[in-house]
Order: sequence, then structure tokens, then C-alpha cells
Amino acid sequence: MVDRDFLAALPTSDGTVTVRPMQTSDAEAYAAGTEDELVVRFAHLPLENYTPQIVRDLIDGAIAEGLREGSLAVLAIADSGTDAFAGSIVFFDMAHDEAEIGYWISPDHRGRKLANRALVLALEMARQIGLKRLRARTVQENPASERVLLKAGFRQVGEARPEIVPSGKTEMSVRYLIDL
Repeated sequence: MVDRDFLAALPTSDGTVTVRPMQTSDAEAYAAGTEDELVVRFAHLPLENYTPQIVRDLIDGAIAEGLREGSLAVLAIADSGTDAFAGSIVFFDMAHDEAEIGYWISPDHRGRKLANRALVLALEMARQIGLKRLRARTVQENPASERVLLKAGFRQVGEARPEIVPSGKTEMSVRYLIDL
């Protein structure tokens, strides 16, 4: 069994972006970010509605438990200079030495290549905790995420196909892999 000690690998930073555990102070910004049209369309979050209280409860409950167990890592993407919440990157669907990764950026932090930077940091963190492969997927209509994945070294696997995404909806998904 791989010891997935995310907390030992956090926080990690490149001086512009920091990937760190979620904090209850992130709840307002996280909830606001989940209302953004692009996050709703492409992030496929499991809940339809995130209030700050729901996010605080998740941070103190399922998110903290997932980090402790190494079964789920819902992390903050933060601006390194201000520590302001800028988005989220998530390791989920763990299987032996691999996991799926997903991410989203809040609208007021887009255009600064934070997703690119956070994904590079996440790849290094995945190596540190013993993961050998990461999976990712986008919907067919999300070229921005496709560019981020390809730039980080992921390769597309197969063609778009209908698939149930984490939100429970069926979307035309494109899968990606990277061997670490």
C-alpha cells in the first residue's frame, strides 16, 4: 500500500502560487468561486450548491478526513504573495499508486497561469507521496483545461466519449494520463 501523506508534502510553492490545505478562511472565496459559470460548467463538483457554511463543514469534516486517510485531497490554490484563495486542485478516486486530478480557478484569478503552476506543483507532490500515474479528464468543450494538461505533460488517451462525471451528469469526456 502506498503511504499517501499529502500533509507531509504541503504546502508547496513556486513563489507565485502555493498549493496548501484548505482553511476555514477559504470558505467564502471557495463558495463564491463555485457560482462562476465556467466552474459550474466544467468543474463538475459533486454538490450543486456550496455555501460558506457547507464549505467550512466540508473542510472540517470530509476534506480533513480524506487528507488524514490519504484517500482524498481537496487543496487550495493560493496566491503566494497574499495567501488569497485562487482556486482548488483535487486528488480523488485513489487506486493503489494512481489518482485522478481536477482543478478550477476563481474568475478573479484567471489569466495568470495559476492552473499551470498549481498542476506542476501537484505533479511533484504526487511523486513525493509515491503516486506513479495521474489521470485527468475534461469535457470536449474545455480547450483551456486541455492546454493546461498537455503543457504539464499529460497525454490524451482515446477519443471523447460519454461518461458520468463527478457531478453525476453525463458529459462527452476526454481522458488524459501522465506517468510520474
